[in-house]
Amino acid sequence: MLVPIFTLKLNHKINPRMVTELKFDGVHPRLTAATQAGKVFIHNPHARGQRPVVQRLSQSAQDSDMSLLNINQAVTCLTAGTLGPNTTGDTLLVGSQTILLAYDVHDNADIFYREVADGANAIVLGKLRGIPNPLAIIGGNCALQGFDYAGNDHFWTLRVGSEDFDIRVFKEDELVSEVTENEQVRLRSGQWHRSYTSTVC
Repeated sequence: MLVPIFTLKLNHKINPRMVTELKFDGVHPRLTAATQAGKVFIHNPHARGQRPVVQRLSQSAQDSDMSLLNINQAVTCLTAGTLGPNTTGDTLLVGSQTILLAYDVHDNADIFYREVADGANAIVLGKLRGIPNPLAIIGGNCALQGFDYAGNDHFWTLRVGSEDFDIRVFKEDELVSEVTENEQVRLRSGQWHRSYTSTVC
């Protein structure tokens, strides 16, 4: 039988599939999720009574264990993990249809803020062959981009889907891969998957 460790009542509507765990001090996990009001909440029961410096991140008026990060745009994707080479805690990454924000929750400060013309519909943290440092890889409307800890764009590729279920991947103007699907493709756990289990690319 499952026994709950705690119950958290929220005064916010949460976006589907936009919940992650964040260890911004490198030790304590915090439940983090995007709300439908263009904010990201961070549940922080390990730092009761600590009020952060007012910048982007502010204390919730309803709950002393909750902090709110105001994005001022509809959040389209969210993740957290190790991005910087010498960072102690996780970096929070928040995407919208126009921006990508990398945020240091511990120091309550932007790491970088980048405009992304193609939008940010999905995001993962990871390494690509030939690039030594981790990248924040975002999937837009038709492109993949990879940003490092300083916000530099180290990776860019174009992917095109068609109504006949073909997916084509371009590097600059060269077709590098083509896959025919018969079902919807979605991003999960850092890889492209068919709706069953095999890897697409």
